[in-house]
Amino acid sequence: MRIVHLADTHLGIRQLHRVDRHGRNIREQDFYAAFNAAIDCAIELDPACVIHAGDLFDSYHPSSAALAVALDGIKRLVDARIPLVLIAGNHSTPRVAAAQHVFAVLERFDRSGLVHALHSEPQTIRIDGLAVQALPHLNDRATLAEAMHAAEPLVDADFNVAVAHTGFSVIKGVGAGEAGSINLTGEELEAVGTFDYIALGHLHKYDRVRANAVYSGSLERITWADDAPRKVIVEVDLSIDTFDDDWHRLHEIPSRAHVRLDDIDAASTGDLTTAMVQAADGRDDLTDAMVRVRVRNLTLSAQAALDRRQVEEAFSHCLHFEIDTQLIGEQDMVAAPRDLREFLAGRVPAGMDAGDFIARAERYLGQATQEIGA
Repeated sequence: MRIVHLADTHLGIRQLHRVDRHGRNIREQDFYAAFNAAIDCAIELDPACVIHAGDLFDSYHPSSAALAVALDGIKRLVDARIPLVLIAGNHSTPRVAAAQHVFAVLERFDRSGLVHALHSEPQTIRIDGLAVQALPHLNDRATLAEAMHAAEPLVDADFNVAVAHTGFSVIKGVGAGEAGSINLTGEELEAVGTFDYIALGHLHKYDRVRANAVYSGSLERITWADDAPRKVIVEVDLSIDTFDDDWHRLHEIPSRAHVRLDDIDAASTGDLTTAMVQAADGRDDLTDAMVRVRVRNLTLSAQAALDRRQVEEAFSHCLHFEIDTQLIGEQDMVAAPRDLREFLAGRVPAGMDAGDFIARAERYLGQATQEIGA
């Protein structure tokens, strides 16, 4: 018996201000395209069940466009007679009990009996010989932890799968610091260890965190901290009990290229503008990509001298280009920044990449310094 596992599609997310010829946010369309590509792949694989491990939407009040894309994709699975189990993630769950859950719309939409959208409490779904123990995101950590401990495989099922949307304190990854997110302990992960497969959502990079437990990851990169080499959905053959390479296979989903260029050291560069322009020279892989370059040891005077118009022209074939600056003081080029970085390193928010956090703080400090000086 084969299943397909995906998660963190974040339909409806908007990034940047770039729009297509129809006035639609380009990055929002990227997420829709990735979702539809995943549905195409799942239909081609024709599994016994598709499992979505949370964060179908980026918000618990998704736009009509996001809802339409989701419903169209679900209908295609229904038309192919492929059962679907979806659980709510932290992004899809309202923060107050009085707000109606968007998954209630999905429940009303389906008349086939093939779509199971779980959001209010744990539930076991039976699909022929498969039993899926669905553990949707709950705003209360203790309740979710209790549900993990209470989950047990059904003895009369051929195969048992647990699906949850949560982080674990022993695992660091992109997505862990999001609003409303819950981290459980390694002990609570082991509580469902006897299931044939544990389909996880919430962390945005593919990761096999236990022999039988996998994060499928998101289908598009949401932040630069996500350095996943590729975006995938996971096909699992539950009839193979050796957990070898044939037990699960990764199917790549096309996504918007995110390119980090080599760091530029402003302290050892005679002409920063030329160095940055040369970084784009001959790089066909930058066309329509999200591109970032880090400039280290940058003084305020060197930043002011940078010909931004020339740099922007060199990177005009990118969808988005940004400079991640590491500003330093004019008088002391080493000691002060090191002290600042040490201070920030001890205060990195849970789940956030330390380098990204420090770089942002330095950038904001530099911008504030410029405004005060002005």
